[in-house]
Amino acid sequence: MKKLIFLSAFLFLTAFSFSQGSDSLSQKMKIKKEPQNNWSINLSFSDNGFGLGATKYFALSRDVSLQTGIFFSGAKDDREFEQTDFFGNSVTPFKVNRLFMFPVVNIGLQYRLFRDDVTDNMRPFVNFGVSPAAIMYTPYKESFFTSFKYAKAKYTVGGYVGLGLDYITNRSSGLSFNLRYYYLHLFGDGIQSLSTAEMKNFGGIYFVFSYNFLK
Repeated sequence: MKKLIFLSAFLFLTAFSFSQGSDSLSQKMKIKKEPQNNWSINLSFSDNGFGLGATKYFALSRDVSLQTGIFFSGAKDDREFEQTDFFGNSVTPFKVNRLFMFPVVNIGLQYRLFRDDVTDNMRPFVNFGVSPAAIMYTPYKESFFTSFKYAKAKYTVGGYVGLGLDYITNRSSGLSFNLRYYYLHLFGDGIQSLSTAEMKNFGGIYFVFSYNFLK
């Protein structure tokens, strides 16, 4: 009888220990398998117009990711305005060049905020980094596609800082909104968008909307 009691106690303790170990392993697996951003398609809006881009993420820890990305956008002087002539054609007085931010490269870090204070599918974050950029310009007097034969470019290196929110819709995808401030300034001579002035500053506030693919 005593042997049976000892055997029962031994089996109970063994089963309990195994259960605890399994729970611990399960928790670790859940943490390890937590869906994170893998890459995303981006749409941005700013005073320069709208742009398209993509971003790749590399997880450094549970809360920190390295992000590398690229985007393309038009650019314009905030003093330009379009007019419509007698024949219905759209013209911009004094315009001499079409401007493009082509490309802007983003290399930076993204840090997840308030992990323990908000639900897992709502992930506020901050991000910051450096942004090498090429500002390309083509002559306005030429037709749009023909003008690219005469394209020239100037280069600069700036940076960005942003605040945003990831919304996880399911284990494979999510949405994101990021409010960023870019500092992109040409050093030396600027570029004429209008014949009356040079343009050197291509930064400002950008609204970035993303569709994220998770892993």
